[in-house]
Amino acid sequence: MDTRKYKLKIFGNKELPSYLLETNNVVRMILFTTVYSLVFINIFRPFNSETWIHNINSTNYFMYSSLMVLIGMVVVSLSRVIMNFVVKKVQLTFPDYVIWLVSDAVILSIFYTFVAYKVGFIDNFLNDNPEMTTWEAIYSIFWKSTANTVWMLLIPYTISLLFLDNQYLKNRIKEIDARIPESNIVHLKDEKGEIRLSINIENILYAEAADNYVIVKYINNDKIVDFLLRTNLKKLSDDLRDTPIQRCHRSFMINLLHVTSLKKDVTEFIIQFDTTSIKDITVSKTYQEAIMEAFMKYQK
Repeated sequence: MDTRKYKLKIFGNKELPSYLLETNNVVRMILFTTVYSLVFINIFRPFNSETWIHNINSTNYFMYSSLMVLIGMVVVSLSRVIMNFVVKKVQLTFPDYVIWLVSDAVILSIFYTFVAYKVGFIDNFLNDNPEMTTWEAIYSIFWKSTANTVWMLLIPYTISLLFLDNQYLKNRIKEIDARIPESNIVHLKDEKGEIRLSINIENILYAEAADNYVIVKYINNDKIVDFLLRTNLKKLSDDLRDTPIQRCHRSFMINLLHVTSLKKDVTEFIIQFDTTSIKDITVSKTYQEAIMEAFMKYQK
């Protein structure tokens, strides 16, 4: 029997990351969105919701808004339950997932428009806009409700997606580190001490200062690529002091594993790499003795 899922490709081919469907992540996303929505409604009071019921005080408004948000949470939760059943048979793409989220907002907007009609807000709206028909008023309120609902959900959804993506990348780094001996891995940290790149030390060629950043040259898929790290060479040198990556100039650090020779040129040493596409780098007088010792230490 073929157990492969049918792949839905209505809105694109980019596969949906599996972590977005994990139960704990779905629950965290819904709870965060619920808290954010409750705060948003009570602070900004979208689509003049405080006028829906005359003479309502802040306490009662909070109770009514909490009920609305709770119902919204139930609707979104049911939507995720349905999605869970769907993905067992259909492999959603990322654009499909985004469309599903937008559909949640539209469904909630329809519900909120219905509530506005039931509590008499449509009548108040018609009194303020006598030139409109009832259907025109409903249509106008629906689109205002949709715009506010999308905005109310967009920020928490975006924050949640960025957070989950960041957590996924951190876990991937841990998995990669676990598969490669720790002695071969270096962690490049930014000025705040956050790890921005974990890489096999043999893939690094050199690092060059660039204002408030350091450009790290490394090998990826047989190509030399750049990684921009927000830090300075002094901090990077301290972080990598026990590695073959050593400071040789006020603007450069080199990986001695890729150095083939130190050529004396009058008063300076010129570093020559095992990769011809890299420019020669000069060793300043301050670092000559240390580089010579490290060069002898790390030569294979």
